[in-house]
Amino acid sequence: MNQPFDPGDRTYYVDDARLKAFQTLTPEQRLRWVEELAAFLRLARISRMQEAAQTAQRGDTGAA
Repeated sequence: MNQPFDPGDRTYYVDDARLKAFQTLTPEQRLRWVEELAAFLRLARISRMQEAAQTAQRGDTGAA
């Protein structure tokens, strides 16, 4: 199951203060930040896929 993230899962709000802080970073720091974010998203995706696989194995439909 190699499905990309739904664009709605990547929607977030960044205030002006955070944007200004990002602008002060060096290009190397910006790249490091992007790499760390990508690693986090990969871990979150793996976790989500594992949870879905476990749910499917149990036959759990999520209905209460």
